[in-house]
Amino acid sequence: MIRTGFCALLLVFSVQVSALVVVDDQQRQVSLAQPAQRIVALAPHVVENLFAVGLGARVVGAVAHSDYPEDALAIPRVGGYTHVNREAILALHPDLVITWGSGVSQSLTLQLEAIGIPVYVSEPSSLAEIHDNLKDFALMGGIDPNRVESISAFKATIGALAARPKDLPDTRSTVFYQIWHQPMQTLNGQHLVSEIFTYCGLVNVFHDLIATAPTVSVEAVLRADPDIIIASGIDQARPSWLDAWAQYKSLTAVQNKTLFAIDPDLLQRPTPRVLQGLERVCEIARRSQRPNADLLQR
Repeated sequence: MIRTGFCALLLVFSVQVSALVVVDDQQRQVSLAQPAQRIVALAPHVVENLFAVGLGARVVGAVAHSDYPEDALAIPRVGGYTHVNREAILALHPDLVITWGSGVSQSLTLQLEAIGIPVYVSEPSSLAEIHDNLKDFALMGGIDPNRVESISAFKATIGALAARPKDLPDTRSTVFYQIWHQPMQTLNGQHLVSEIFTYCGLVNVFHDLIATAPTVSVEAVLRADPDIIIASGIDQARPSWLDAWAQYKSLTAVQNKTLFAIDPDLLQRPTPRVLQGLERVCEIARRSQRPNADLLQR
């Protein structure tokens, strides 16, 4: 009986330990001795996702533009997109740092790990990977992901999207997604936005470019001749440079009056709010099937 009890205790201990071992988006194993209580989040999407799984109160440090939800505005800053202050991070005594692969140097990750701070690299590029991040964050906080409503709801929604009948036209509409104007930039097929376009029956005209956020020319856009142009700027406002395309009368998107703007946080931040962006894109795709039909441009 004693031996049986010991084995049961060992099994429980093993489950607890395994629950604190996860694999991040760079396929690195991240191990925590106990649930994280002091978390530094080095990307706005990380902050948002931590709040989404109920760990917002444990975030002791964040970076610039971590502005959602509203409570995130009160978190002390340790840097921004171009620079993170290592000393500021250490002063917060974190037991977990969640970083962004494209935005934070690998050397900082190695420095933090060298002094015993676990580092999870978050860079989800698909809806499924957003779900995996949410699940991992909950686990690292000692929370059962199956009991987190936001995780269950997100999983159910992407499952429903995957199962949805694909009633698509023989020739799918093409879209140019412009994220900036000087220099002109877009996102390629490896970014989350292209998956969203696919769900909505659209094709990213620059899907095949190598860089994730490549620079493109006006001439390249004219050659691609997209059916739709969607632009994002730095906030919810319609970018002033979107309407500059109106001068190119030969563009199909101009002729059909299918120039639209979307809040970048709803497409470019890999968080549950991306489902709102998906619905907006699908709305644009549906309405754009009726060229010149009094389209509402927002």
